[in-house]
Parts: sequence; C-alpha cells; structure tokens
Amino acid sequence: MSVAAESIQTFLCRLRAVKDYTAEPVSDRDLEVILEVGRWTGTGSNRQGTEVVVVRDEAVKKQFGEWGAAPAATAAVVLLLVAKDDGSALDEGRLAERLCLGAAVVGLGSTVATIKNEGPDAVKALLGIPAEHRARTVIAIGHTDAEARRARLGGPQRSPTGRKPLSEFAHFDRF
Repeated sequence: MSVAAESIQTFLCRLRAVKDYTAEPVSDRDLEVILEVGRWTGTGSNRQGTEVVVVRDEAVKKQFGEWGAAPAATAAVVLLLVAKDDGSALDEGRLAERLCLGAAVVGLGSTVATIKNEGPDAVKALLGIPAEHRARTVIAIGHTDAEARRARLGGPQRSPTGRKPLSEFAHFDRF
C-alpha cells in the first residue's frame, strides 16, 4: 500500500461521531469546504435530490435537540438534509457521511442525528420546507469538546478502538 493510501485509510478509520462541542463558531470558509464536499456526493442517476439547510440559529438548534437530535442543540452549525420524497434514502445517507468527512477534513467533529416524533413535520413548517419533502436527518458540526468526549468514552469498550476485530466483521463467501 502506498504512503498516500495508508494516510487516507488512517484518516477514514479515525473518523468518529462527535457529540460534544465547544462554543467556538465554525468559520464560513470551513463551512464552504464541508458543503462543497457534500455537493459532489454521488447520487442514483445523478438526481441530486437532497439539499441542505444550514442552521446557526440557537433557538432552532435547541428545538432540533428537543425533537430527539440531541447533539444539534450544542453544535456550532447544523446541516438539515431536505430530500424529495421520491429521493433515495441511500443517497441521503451517502450525503450525510460525506458531510461528516468534509467536517473532518477541516478538523471539526460531527455526527449524524435524526429528528423524531412531530419534529419532521414541524421543522418543515418552521423553516418553510415544502410539504412533499422529507426533513429528518441532521449533521451536527463543531469544534470537539475534548474533555466532554473523554468523559463520555470512559465506559467499557470492546477494544481500544471500540470496533469488532476484522475477523468478526467480515465474512468471506459465506456468513
């Protein structure tokens, strides 16, 4: 494996969900990089059926948290994914992961969360999203609160990385 490939693999394997953030804002330049990475996400038949609403309003982020997307309440910025109802859930998931990768590229933490209960309908009314669209997935982004993260990860884990060994994850030819 080349040094470049090894470096990329290391970067990808270190990507973790970050749910605790400092109050430091995300710069417009970092946000633009994240959104550009997301904009280039591949989609089925190149439909590009998912768009992003950038939310920095504290009251709206708090409301996301009350609707079940807890990390959104304290993130510096939240990206709400808005998909046409005929859009693929796979495309929405691919975009969510790409936005998280974009955040990692600029040194920010992120996680994917889901708005629950009455939230998906209420958020459409709150933000002027057409009724025929789906709005339930959010990407919370911010500067990682290292102290809170260490405290959260203090519990028991399967391994030092928190991951199953490859031998338990991958099955060849048969389960």
